[in-house]
This record gives sequence, structure tokens and C-alpha cells, in this order.
Amino acid sequence: MYSNGVLGVLTNIAASVMLVLLFAEGALLDEKAYWLGAINLILVGRIIDVALWKSKKNVSADSGPLGIQRYAIGTILTSIMWSMYALLFFDAMQVPEFTCFIVILASLAGASASMFSASSFIAISYSIIILTPTAILGIFTDQSERVLLGILSLSYCALMIIYSLKNSRFTEQAIYNKNVNQKLVTKAIKEKNRFATINNELTTTTEALNHVNQNLEQQIKARTEEIYNLSNLDSLTKLDNRKAFTANLETLIKQAVEKDRPLALLFIDLIGFKNINDTLGHKVGDSVLVQVTQRISAFSENHRAGRWSGDEFLVALPYSDSTTALAIAQAITHSISQPIYVHGNEIHLTASIGIAMTPTDSLSATDLIQLADLTMCEQKQSSTNKPQLFSHDVKDRILASQHILEGLQHAIENKQLYLCYQPIQNAKDYNCWANEALLRWDFDSELIGPDVFIPLAEKSGLIKEIGAWVLNRACMDAVHWHDTPKIAVSVNVSVIQLMDKGFIRLLDKCLQSSGLPPERLHLEVTESTFVENQAFILQQLEQIRARNIAVSIDDFGTGYSSLSQLQALPVNFVKIDKTFVDNIEGKGEAIIRATLFIARELGCKTIAEGVETKEQAMALSAMGVDYLQGYYFAKPMKSNALAEWQKATIKTLNVK
Repeated sequence: MYSNGVLGVLTNIAASVMLVLLFAEGALLDEKAYWLGAINLILVGRIIDVALWKSKKNVSADSGPLGIQRYAIGTILTSIMWSMYALLFFDAMQVPEFTCFIVILASLAGASASMFSASSFIAISYSIIILTPTAILGIFTDQSERVLLGILSLSYCALMIIYSLKNSRFTEQAIYNKNVNQKLVTKAIKEKNRFATINNELTTTTEALNHVNQNLEQQIKARTEEIYNLSNLDSLTKLDNRKAFTANLETLIKQAVEKDRPLALLFIDLIGFKNINDTLGHKVGDSVLVQVTQRISAFSENHRAGRWSGDEFLVALPYSDSTTALAIAQAITHSISQPIYVHGNEIHLTASIGIAMTPTDSLSATDLIQLADLTMCEQKQSSTNKPQLFSHDVKDRILASQHILEGLQHAIENKQLYLCYQPIQNAKDYNCWANEALLRWDFDSELIGPDVFIPLAEKSGLIKEIGAWVLNRACMDAVHWHDTPKIAVSVNVSVIQLMDKGFIRLLDKCLQSSGLPPERLHLEVTESTFVENQAFILQQLEQIRARNIAVSIDDFGTGYSSLSQLQALPVNFVKIDKTFVDNIEGKGEAIIRATLFIARELGCKTIAEGVETKEQAMALSAMGVDYLQGYYFAKPMKSNALAEWQKATIKTLNVK
């Protein structure tokens, strides 16, 4: 009991201080302070008692009863003080304080069953004194919450009494057995010493010979193990390397075919690992990989998991059908997504997992790995975070994406990209105010939609090159709008472009080479741009605004930005998404009006997209939208068609 004394006292001190501090408000604050001082005075006395007991060098059997009595006095006084809290402050307790108090008492009672197991009297008395009064007070109230907590406390007290009795019997028997065993050990030591003296000379001679043999065997074993590790194991994770895993997988596939059993192969890729190496360093990255390896290894047997590359892993699952493989893959995904603590950093990762099966998908280890890899890439590009099984549809989609990506790499040099422009009209007089540049791609006489090739360009890194071309082409075209020299050109900018440190230099270069005034260039960014790296994005936007280039938030209300972010961003325009305009006769009107109010308060103009009818245009104008854009006015046009449209529009306005 005394060995656990300091811990028990400190627990009581922490609990009492926490209870009073958490519920320090109210008229009984002084009384609670007196109670806190009284119980802590008793607890300090118990610490002194523990120190005096432990300071004794020799504790005889006769001092045992006195020690138990001293310890019992301290614990019972402590338990009485806890009960006094209930008696003194019960009527003033609210449900949260009463609940917290019950939880503290139950925790102390539960701990006492183990700490005081050497004395059933102390353990049982402690539980009864601290729990019973509070429970009875709770039961005999008219508040259902307190009655329920009182019944639970009383039931818990009964359980603690039973548990304390069992614990005490076990502890007493253990102490008895310890003393008996000690006597037997002492006797055995004497016998051992006698035999040791007889065998000492023989042992000394034998050890000399064994030492020579042992050193030789250890050297051979260590060298063999070193050679195996160098050729078969990854030096960091100690998993099979690429060569060893492929060889083991071939063997497992043969066994699966012979036994007519399925085998699943999991290809695991860590999402977000590169950012760890870039921001926290490779030392932290290596530690993260070691922990991830441990989590993956928990779901695989020896030599059935391997490291394929930096942050890619493989797991072979013999005797696993597709259902089992998906369940295990989901479990691995969940395990990897749990926080990883490394060198004071809390790190979060996710994983993409592709699964290929033997014998249905392939009987070759190399092909099976490739199929699982392709499936993982497909899963990574999808919106779902669930592991994915290989199928021929997956393969066809991947091959189609690869074909499009290969074409996109040469789209600029093959002159397949071109811009269309859709006018943005002033809501008051329907004059053209700006033209939005929209990228189009004619790939071998097939028109590929931006919703297909833009995500591929972003994931492959081609978006920087394509974005630079679009920006330069739009500026060059806008300079040649001689009939409408004040109309601005609006260009969409990807978050990847905006995060590029060279984007501002590119912007200056486009303006300088084209001669377009900065005030005639508008940049459109989506709400998702502001989710991460807000400080850097803000810095970039401030530099853009400093050049008199306007900034618009596109698709407002469909992304993730908050009002707190919006009010800090240097933007000029808010674009109302087409989905709200389409539903203007329903709930869309309320959202549009709310957007208008927010924009006015922040000093921003508004642009409504997707205006397709006269009724929509009139309604939006009446609400106070500043600019309108949509098929009602004009569809996206190439630059030459835009010039003709502008001339026709000017003539119409002059006639009016």
C-alpha cells in the first residue's frame, strides 16, 4: 500500500483541485476553498506518513499492523472529506458538476480496489464511504438524472466491494506465496552453490573450447544474415525489397494455383508523404515510413509484405478472395490514417490501395503488380477513399487517360489548343464589360472537354505550361480588340499556378510582351484555392492587386471558403455559380441575395454565371447583380467570331 501511496495521494490532490476549479463559480466558492484546503491538508499529512514509512531501513513483521492502522486513518479521513463535499454542496450542484463528481468518485473507488488490495478493510471502507452517501443523496431527489447516477453509483459501489474482496484474497495469497518461495529459493541457492563449486573447474575448461566454436558459428551466421539482408531486405523498413518480393510472389502464385485457392495483391501508395519530406526533412520521413511499415506488417505474415519504392508498399494475401482482400485493405487504410507522432510532430497520412487477384487477373507476378499499381492510380484519382479491385473497365479508363495525357503533352506544339471567349455584360445596359477566356482542345478532330483534360494537366504538372500559354494568348488577343479597347479579359488560374513562386514574374512578362494594360486583365480563382497555404496565397493576391489586376472568386458558395477567409482576401469580384441561377425561382434566390449582401459589405462587385433566359437576366438585374454572363447573351466564341459579335452588338446599341 505504501508503494502506491504517493500516486494515490497525488491523484486525490489533482481530482480535488480540478473539481473546485471547474466549478469555482457560485455563492459557495469560499466553502469549497475551505473544503479544498482541508482535504489537501490531510493529503499532505499522508505524503509525510509515506515518507516516514519509506525512510525506515528495516521493517519488521511486528510493524505491519501499525502501518496498516496509520494508512487506514489517512485513507478513511480522505474518503470522509469526499463524502463531506457531497453533503455540503449537494443542493447547489448542477447536473454537470454532479456528473463530474460521480465520475471522480467512481474513478477513485476503482483505483482503490487495486491500490488497497493488501487490506480488504481499507479497500471496502474507502469505496463505501466515498460512494454511498453521494449515491443515496442522488437517489432521494426528484431529478431523474441524479437518481440514475445515484443508482449507478450504488451499483458500482457493490461491484467495487466484490472486486476488492477478490483482489485482497489474491494479494494476501501472493504475499504468502512470495515468502514461501523466498525460503525455497534460499535453500535452492545453497544447493546450487554447492554444485557450482564441484562443477566450476569442469565448466571453465569446457567454456574455453565452446568459446572458440561459438565465435566461429556466430561469425558464419552473422555474415550469412548480412548477405541475405543486403540482397533481399529494404535497409530502412526491413521488408522484402522489390527483387525478393517479386520472387516470393511467384512462389505464392504457384502455390495458389496448385491448391486452387485465390490470392490477392495489394498495392499501397501513401498520400501526403512527399510533403513530409519537403517540409519536415528526410529524417522525419524515414521515421514515418518505419511506423507505417509496422502498421502494414500487422496485416501480413513474414515475407509477404514488401517496399516497392519510396512510399509504395505491396502486401500478398494468400487464401483471400476479393471480399476478404477489400476488408483487409480497408483496415490497412484506417490504420495508416491514424495520427503518427514523430519528433514532436503529429502527422496525418492517407493511402490509396489497388487490388489485383490471382488467378482471375493474372498468373504472372510482374503483371499482377502492374495491374494492382494501375488500379491504385485509378483509385487515387477517384473521389472515394475506398480500396479498389482491378477490372478491365479500370484498365480501359487508365489507358484512355494515358492516351489523353500523352496527347496533352504535345498539344501546344501541335497547335491543338485554342481559346474561346464568352462575354460578360453590364447588368444595367447589357453593354459588354469583359470577356472570359475559355480553353478548348481539338485532339485529332475530337473535342476534349476541360473537365477531362484540366484535372489531368493539374495532376501531371502540365497545368503550369498550359496556364502560361493561356495567359499569354488571352493578353495578346485582348490587345487586338480595337472596337472595344476598354473591355477586359478574364482568365481562370489554377491553384497550382498560383502556388508557383514564378507566377508573378510570368504575369509581368505576359503584360509586358503583349502591351495589355494591367487594369484590363482579370484573374479568376476558385474557393478551393484558399483551403491550404492561405498565407502564401494572400501574399500572391496582394502582389496581383498591387499591379491593378482585378481578382474574382469563381463558383462562390460551392467550395470551402468561410466568411473569415473571404474578408481577409484582396478580391474585387464574386461570381455567383450557375447552380444558384438555375434555381432562382426556388431556394437559389435566397442564396443569391445573401451573396449580394456579403459582396456589398466586403466592397466586391458580383457576376452571375449561366444566365440562359430573359427572365433570369431581368430578375438578377432587379436584385442588384452588377454583371451577367450566359447563353442568353452569347455562347463562347473564337476570337474572330467575337470581333464580329462585338461589332453587331455595338451597331444594335447605336440603333437603340
